[in-house]
Amino acid sequence: MRRSIHRLVHHYSRLMTGYLMVIIRSETNFTYLGDIMVTQDLKNVNGPVDLALEYKSPADDTNQPFRLFLPSAYDGVTPLPLLIVLHGSSGTQDTYFDQASYGDGLYKRLADERNMMVLSPHAYGLTEFRGIGELDVLCVLDFVQERVPVDEERVVLTGLSMGGTGSSFLCCRYPHLFAGGAPIGSCYEDLALIPNLRHLPMYYIQGADDWPIYGKEGPIPISKRLEELDYDVIFWVVPDTPHNAVVRTANEVFEWTDKRRAVKHPKSITYNAYLPIHGRAYWTEIREFKTPGPPAKLQADIVSGNWISIRIENATQIALFPDSPLFDLATQISMEVNGTALPGVICKANEEIRLASKENVWRAEVGPRKLRPLTAYRTHKIGSVEKAPTQDEYPESSMGNWMTDAMRHAAGTDIAIYNQKHYRGMSVKDGQDLYLIDLFDWIRPYAWCLSTMELSGQVLLAILEDNLRDGENVRNLLVQVSGCRYTFDRNRPFEDRIVDSDIDPERTYSIVCEKQAVSRENIWLADLFEQIPHTDLEISIISAAWSYIEQCNGQVSGVLEERVKELN
Repeated sequence: MRRSIHRLVHHYSRLMTGYLMVIIRSETNFTYLGDIMVTQDLKNVNGPVDLALEYKSPADDTNQPFRLFLPSAYDGVTPLPLLIVLHGSSGTQDTYFDQASYGDGLYKRLADERNMMVLSPHAYGLTEFRGIGELDVLCVLDFVQERVPVDEERVVLTGLSMGGTGSSFLCCRYPHLFAGGAPIGSCYEDLALIPNLRHLPMYYIQGADDWPIYGKEGPIPISKRLEELDYDVIFWVVPDTPHNAVVRTANEVFEWTDKRRAVKHPKSITYNAYLPIHGRAYWTEIREFKTPGPPAKLQADIVSGNWISIRIENATQIALFPDSPLFDLATQISMEVNGTALPGVICKANEEIRLASKENVWRAEVGPRKLRPLTAYRTHKIGSVEKAPTQDEYPESSMGNWMTDAMRHAAGTDIAIYNQKHYRGMSVKDGQDLYLIDLFDWIRPYAWCLSTMELSGQVLLAILEDNLRDGENVRNLLVQVSGCRYTFDRNRPFEDRIVDSDIDPERTYSIVCEKQAVSRENIWLADLFEQIPHTDLEISIISAAWSYIEQCNGQVSGVLEERVKELN
């Protein structure tokens, strides 16, 4: 028998330790719950109940909403599994709970049958669950785990479209938090970070009738790479199903989720990170990078007993957090780093082992454990904004100049190309301090790796011409450049509008762009889509921006240099 759950927001509210909680009335045909006065730990609530809650975000002190469903089995004492659902680009925290196209509460009904809780963050809306949106998910998870008995070995992520892509993003950067990920209709993840999923099963779902680029840029290469690594992955192409496969696959998602158990204490860790804010995994943490841009890479293996073998690339400082049941803290811990044995150390439960490299010599010391809370915001300052780059200018934009300069610096190419198609970032301001986390919000939605290619000047000019189209989005399509210049006249016929350029048609140029420019044709490619050979770099556009800020001594300044000109 179908069981429906209805919600009415009640007018009570309470402020508790910085958190605003909206109290609701919940009515089901199981039982009528009446008015619920929620205490700080939510342990006086009996399920089933659908809660609409808010918390105060450390990012901006605003109250951010989320939804939490507690099943009939919830008694405030017994730990239950938690399924986190991430909405798509047009969704909210209510989408999975109320929207007809998501089964009108189907996930709540299935969760009740399987004794699961369901958590749906808002994540500031259209954020790709990166930056401030990523922080929101971590804060909401922390909020719930502090107040509700959650089985921490059974926390699973899923989501549709942007939420599916966000699921991949979070699983790759916080694998120790989850028991698995089930992205639906997801788009992209950097293959350089896929090794991080060593202990995290993934279930990629794609509707067969979906826009094919989604599968091509997300589940297909990801699942292939996971299979090459012999990791746990399922890739299900669902027949006769569109982009929104939530209802069609709900039973399978819950069945798969029900079987997941997290690996909390792995003896071997493989972990790559582009940024130190994403450096922690299990009992290790990458803290300082040698060179911004490419990822730092860590391989740590407990060979036997208290003997650890560690291989490190592009990092100068890491930390180890030895804990039982993996280590005997009463005896010495021995290590070898990049093939060199280090003196053994004794490390207590409240301490950490710090490995630091100076002049390529690694040394170990023990000190008090310093774990940065994952919900800490703006912890890694990288510079300040002297003059804010912006997308507002036309035809040349200072943001376009800054981004292409950053990409060309990171890739070492002759030319970089970029446009602002799909751009929805948060502008930076003159004089503001800039932190690593801000790069995701500023450059949003871009976070792909960089790709390089070799093109003749003639082909490059044809590509620039192809983006001088007429229509509503001419600003977004116009190609911004570094390493070259061009002038155009829209009064001339299409494909013959460039009247001046320093690009030599006979020369071959090395060119860098964000991957989606060539793989999804975010830049029109003059009928050469899927025909241009390109190489994906282990550098993301975010890490390229960090590298460029370091190169500029921490200063960000937008400039106009007449790289792109229009004749009136």
